[in-house]
This record gives sequence, structure tokens and C-alpha cells, in this order.
Amino acid sequence: MKVLLVHGAYQQFGGEDSVVRAEKELLERHGDEVLPYSRHNDEINQFSVAQRVAFFPQTVYSRKTTREIGDAVRSFRPDVAFVHNVYPLISPSVYHELHSLGVPAVQVLHNFRPFCPNGLFYTQGKICEDCKGGNYLNAIRKRCYKDSYLLSGLYALTLGANRLAGMVQKIAGFICLTEFFKIKMLEAGVPESKLFVRPNFVYAPPLSPAADDSGNYAIYMGRLSPEKGCWTLIRAFEQLPQVRLKILGTGPLEQELKDYVGGKGIGNIEFLGFKSGEEKWNLLRNSMCLIVPSEWYENFPVTVLEAYMAAKPVIASRMGGLPYIVEDGHSGLLFEAGKVNELVEKIQRLMDDPASAARMGACGRRLSETRYGPEQGYSNLMKIFSQVQAA
Repeated sequence: MKVLLVHGAYQQFGGEDSVVRAEKELLERHGDEVLPYSRHNDEINQFSVAQRVAFFPQTVYSRKTTREIGDAVRSFRPDVAFVHNVYPLISPSVYHELHSLGVPAVQVLHNFRPFCPNGLFYTQGKICEDCKGGNYLNAIRKRCYKDSYLLSGLYALTLGANRLAGMVQKIAGFICLTEFFKIKMLEAGVPESKLFVRPNFVYAPPLSPAADDSGNYAIYMGRLSPEKGCWTLIRAFEQLPQVRLKILGTGPLEQELKDYVGGKGIGNIEFLGFKSGEEKWNLLRNSMCLIVPSEWYENFPVTVLEAYMAAKPVIASRMGGLPYIVEDGHSGLLFEAGKVNELVEKIQRLMDDPASAARMGACGRRLSETRYGPEQGYSNLMKIFSQVQAA
């Protein structure tokens, strides 16, 4: 199969970018031809003031995108377009161009961006679904994107104009990573016939023995931002001085969190910054558990699968897709988002019962090898591609 892979890389490399890389490798391993069409959002940092002003209307409709996509389709002749992030550089104009050329576009929903200007259904410290029905003026009023009227207005205009232009109708299929996202897309008005559930996948390497001190710390891996529940995490470990926490990641809250920890003299929390590859794997493999304390509708964080393949239990909030991935009492433990005392109790429970923690970790490992393995991921993807081609 010939696949046009469309993705706008984020300024800070994250989970979505790593998923796109893995999808490309998966397709090529199975002999499929893949042509990437990519832009990098770092381009924006190089724009002059005049270029930035000229760029605004291109977020709604980009002639550069339509021209380049048209050239790619005519030369490569793809069977399907596999679309990930299109904001802001590629723009939703890619859907209209692909539709006009007869190439079915399959959009992966890594977040709620097609129906929410900031992509999170979360603003001002709480869940918000005000724009789900198509009235994006709410986003301007609440300054949902980077606390800016201008940028919120830009995304509101982009989404509103493309929704009116039939964006949903021109996308052949939407891949939801969990049933939760499928429910939200149905509520947003997407026909069920266009919705497919396909979870992320992971390559589970052979397990090597953990270090002798394995299990004496918990780990957080991800962006340091309000919707990720970072304050809940910090305040929980403030009450657990006997348990260490290693934080892997960066983000807008990083300095504020560090100042709080330093000012309070909290000695059991360590900020390690961004980690990847073998260094990240070793830190995870030698931990007690992964904690995912998100307070937005978390989709399908790759970090959960990484913990599973390391045979580590996951303590996660009951938000978004997390309860569909973390099986409470089997592959991990769930708690109510924002409830510091409940999170403390779950951490203490694993600390007090290492046998139970090991059993949950083994369950996660089995899931990574069966339900979330690459062969399952490939098979599911081919079924979706076949269905949209036949529609």
C-alpha cells in the first residue's frame, strides 16, 4: 500500500511526534511505501513580523499546502493519506485538497484540536466543552490558547471556517485512540460510520533484570503543565517524604514547581529534565511505578505503554481515556483527578505491597505484548484503510 504520511512536527518533541515516527517504521517494516509530507513548527520562530502577519490567513487555507500536496499526490499516487497534526503550518486545507484529488484522508485524533481551539477541552483550570458544538467564540472570550485573545481568535477562525466548509465531510475516517474519544466525537457531531477505535502500539523489548534498588522511587514522564496534574503530584509527594519521585520532562510549570519544592525544602522530589532512549528506559525499569495524574481528558499517553513494557504498574487519574487503558487493580490503580489524599493512598498501597505491585506490572507487560503489540496495531490500521477505500 502507498501511504502519504502528513504531520506537522511540534516545536518541542513529544509523544505525538514519537507515535508518528513509530507509525512510519511500522508501515515500512511491512513493505508499504510511505511518503512523508511534513512541516516543522519551528519555522514560525524564523518568521519576520511581516511574515507572521501574512501567515495568519494561511492557518485557515494554505496555498503552499494545497500546491505541495497536489504535487505529492500526482507523483506518488497514494492509496490513502494518514494525517496526524496539521496545525498551524499545514492547515486543514490539506483535507480539502486530498478530497478533491480522490485520496481518502484518515485523521488520527491525538487531541481534540478539530473541535477545540486549544485541543484539550480544558481551560482556566477545569474541563470545558463549550466549543464542541461549533461555537468557537467561547475560546476567544476565555483566551483558551496561550491566554491570548489574538491566538485564540486565530484558532477559532481556523476551526470555524473549516467546519463551515465541510471539513468533517471531507475526512474519510477518524482514528480514536480510545472509546472515550469516540464518545466525544459522536457528541461533536461526527458520524459513527467515520469513527474507528485503534489504540497506540509499542514494541516490547526483552526484559532485563532491574537494578538491586528497583522500586524505591516513583516516576513521572511528561510535560510540566497545569492540565497534567503536576501540582497534585507535587503535593502528594510532599506528604510522602519517605518515597522518592523522579520527574522526567519540561514545560511551562517547570520553574514554578522547582521554586515550590526548593522553597518548602522538599527533599524527595528530583527534576531530571527531558530524557530519552536507554537513559529513560533504565530510569523507568528501576522505578516502583509510573504516575499519570492528568486533569484534562487524557487521550492515550505513550508513557503508559512504556511502563507496561517495563513491567511497571501505573497509577492514573480517572480522566479521559486513562480508565480504558489502566485496568484498576490489575495493571495499575486509579484515583479521582485532583484528589491529593487519594493519590497518596494509592502510592502508599503499592509501597506497602510489593508483591501486588509486581503482579500488576506483569499484567501490564502481558498487555503490551498482546493487546498493544505492533502486529495488532498494523492489522487494525490496514482494516481501517481498507474500509475508507471501499466507502
